[in-house]
Amino acid sequence: MNERLDTIVRLPFGEDQTFVPVGVVSKDYVLVPHHTVLDVATQALKAVKFAPDDITAQLNITEYGERMALSLYLPDKYSIDPGDGKPMALRLECFNSVDGSSRFRVLMGWFRFVCSNGLIIGVTRADVHRRHVGNFRLEDVGAVLASGLKEFETEKKNFERWRKVEITLDRLAPWVNKDLWKGWGFKAAARTFHIARCGSDANIVEQYKGKAPTTIGMQPTKRVPGAPEKCRNLFDLSQILAWLAKERRDVQEQLEWREQIPELIAPLMNGKGA
Repeated sequence: MNERLDTIVRLPFGEDQTFVPVGVVSKDYVLVPHHTVLDVATQALKAVKFAPDDITAQLNITEYGERMALSLYLPDKYSIDPGDGKPMALRLECFNSVDGSSRFRVLMGWFRFVCSNGLIIGVTRADVHRRHVGNFRLEDVGAVLASGLKEFETEKKNFERWRKVEITLDRLAPWVNKDLWKGWGFKAAARTFHIARCGSDANIVEQYKGKAPTTIGMQPTKRVPGAPEKCRNLFDLSQILAWLAKERRDVQEQLEWREQIPELIAPLMNGKGA
């Protein structure tokens, strides 16, 4: 027996009657089963008078149950059309692990159905993340939901403002070559500019040396769902960035990139970056 560590084991489930070790954690680790997160999220929805029939749920879980991502889509009255006829739904997102590989996290976010892109509402105002240690409080789920609902109207106005900020390629290029390159790296900056120009993602096909993200050779790969043939405004740009964030392999990195989008585009909103 190890006096300092515990083993997390997946118990027999369904037809699989084996015990499967999934992680090793410290004695201070507070195990929160995935079903507990679902129960608490359900209680939070009931507390604000949402009927279960009005909620759509999506659950993604790893093979042995180490990590879980839960999305609860709120009633249609909390969906918005950002102006292009492609609706966005408000959702409560919960992320949990039982092996210590990631923190428990709850946030409110937007989901755009046409491209499966996500944006985080209020960035930090409607968000909580906790280590699985002694100060862990699942009650925070209700607070996040309440905060997100409070921010709903503000977020709608933000999207309206973004659609009114015109983005030309001449204005976009300096921002891509400076702010985005610094924030997300050369490859993401180059892909962003290519999508903004023609609506298709692409791979870099030239050596980086002596090139800028806006001048390097690119080979188109696939059409980006929901993207216009040419980026017209700040909202279009936010969706390009959300697409790139979704393309990251690691869920934690996806969230980090989604959080950074408002800050990244702020120079363009403020009339800078030109």
